Amino acid sequence: MINSWQFWTILYLVSSIIFARAFKKANRNMKNAGSLTILIELFTALFAVLLIPFFEFKFTNDLNIYLILFIVTILYAVTDRLNIEARYGLDPSIFSMLKQSSTVYLIIFGFIFLEEEFLINKLIGAIIIILANLILFFEKGKFKINRYYLLTFISNLLFAIAMLINVNISENFNLAIYTIFTVLIPAFYIFIFGKHTIKGLIIEFNLYDKKCFILSGFTWCLMLISSVKAYQVGNVTVVASLLSLTGIINALIEYFFYHDKSKFKQKFIAAILTVIGVILIKS
Repeated sequence: MINSWQFWTILYLVSSIIFARAFKKANRNMKNAGSLTILIELFTALFAVLLIPFFEFKFTNDLNIYLILFIVTILYAVTDRLNIEARYGLDPSIFSMLKQSSTVYLIIFGFIFLEEEFLINKLIGAIIIILANLILFFEKGKFKINRYYLLTFISNLLFAIAMLINVNISENFNLAIYTIFTVLIPAFYIFIFGKHTIKGLIIEFNLYDKKCFILSGFTWCLMLISSVKAYQVGNVTVVASLLSLTGIINALIEYFFYHDKSKFKQKFIAAILTVIGVILIKS
């Protein structure tokens, strides 16, 4: 079962839903988004250490792989920092849908830099995802874009660049160790260049709901590992389509369990369009 794409896909969906709720509750008293990013990355790395024995232990001797990993972790540091603040200000359902814009960027980069074949289904899929995003921005007769939307777009652009550079380098490492690299190294960058201190991190951590924060670190670890593993062992089109369901699931949870009726119709329509767009792009 552990080698089936169904297992890893379901694990991703469950862990992402739990993470979205736990993280939203944990960080309500946030004072410093940089400190929050470092802390969640540290806890994620800690849980990843516990999962090392569950995956094949391997490393690569190719120095080019380590150079790529170094570049990618710089981009991950920026994307994580932006995403953490965006998650703080956006509903989980909206963030999940906006996140799919990275796929649109990847298509554009593929055409420009990799000279990939122009396929009409990819173009239509990209347009549908853009349309879904525009639906989310529409409010009271006009389009409104706040800073959290902008942070998400920038982070998705940088993430797409990272994915363009990162050509399945995770397959060269133990998956849990690779996950540690992708969160611990960015945490170090943010700590150094953000001029953070250990004392400051402790003060920030004491502002949070501890149980929810620890649960957030655990579920983010599961999200990162399960998403990579699902793509490794499953069909890309099927896996990508199912992973994009987080927008719909979060919208339904917000409506039925949290009684959040704000923009529900827009969220639901946008979520469905996002899934359709992903299916077309990956097909």
